[in-house]
Amino acid sequence: MKLKILLSAVLMLAASAARAAGVGTTGAQFLKVGVGAKELAMGSAASVLTEGANSVNWNPGRLAGLKERSLTASYNMLFIDESQGFVGYASPLKNNTGVIGFGVNYLTVADIEKRAGDTEAADSKFDNNNTAVNLSYARAEVSPNLSLGASLKYIQQKLDTQNDKAIALDLGSSYKINSDWTAAFTVRNFGTKIGPDKLPLTLKGGAATGFFEGKLSVAADLDWLVYDERFYADLGADYALSKHLSFRAGYQIGRSQDELNSGLVGLGAGLGLKLDRMSLDYAYVPFGDLGDTHRMTFGFNF
Repeated sequence: MKLKILLSAVLMLAASAARAAGVGTTGAQFLKVGVGAKELAMGSAASVLTEGANSVNWNPGRLAGLKERSLTASYNMLFIDESQGFVGYASPLKNNTGVIGFGVNYLTVADIEKRAGDTEAADSKFDNNNTAVNLSYARAEVSPNLSLGASLKYIQQKLDTQNDKAIALDLGSSYKINSDWTAAFTVRNFGTKIGPDKLPLTLKGGAATGFFEGKLSVAADLDWLVYDERFYADLGADYALSKHLSFRAGYQIGRSQDELNSGLVGLGAGLGLKLDRMSLDYAYVPFGDLGDTHRMTFGFNF
């Protein structure tokens, strides 16, 4: 009965979002740029396979499975004068009462030239600073095999003298179907407007399974960017060559809508290194005419 009530509430939320949707510009675009090299290398097929403190960003429901504290730091080398990063922390609470998480996601575009007229030299320069701060909580076994989580998100977007703020809520779930399959569903960026624009409300769900005694994990997600009227299908795989080295690849179908003029857009590839409690992940993600991006993530469990 609890599960039926939960599913009904989620469907009602999705239906409300659909009725409100329309073609238009959404604000806080940096929220659509994923974090975590592992997840991005797998084409963003991350609703189930996200792990550790990165779950704060992708699916707070996946935090519920944490058995020890997790610290993560990511840096994305994007385009000229543009950089993005994420710092996250998650910790189980005492007496199995849940898991809390905290994350800061930022994207900065530096040295934007400002002119009052048609002049060769800029009058001055300014930055575009975007920040999202997440506070998360997750609980395992809310219903048999079902974990739930939520993140309260404070968003700030600064562009020269303009300073816009918003509040949003992320909802996440993880359901173990059987010993082989796990499914997940998330609602992200459900909140107030930021300036005159709506936040990029996203519904994401998928499933994952393993092969070869768990060495190979494969996942598939569907993403619906409600107000942007975009659908993506994410396919990803992670193969553990050994307990220290993993290879990953993925593809996000539907990126042709974004008009980035490259057959490689949507591709992701990378690798992960693990040594005791530390991990280092790398991802290569091309963006067509905009250029190629390289993502690095450091993780530590303790």
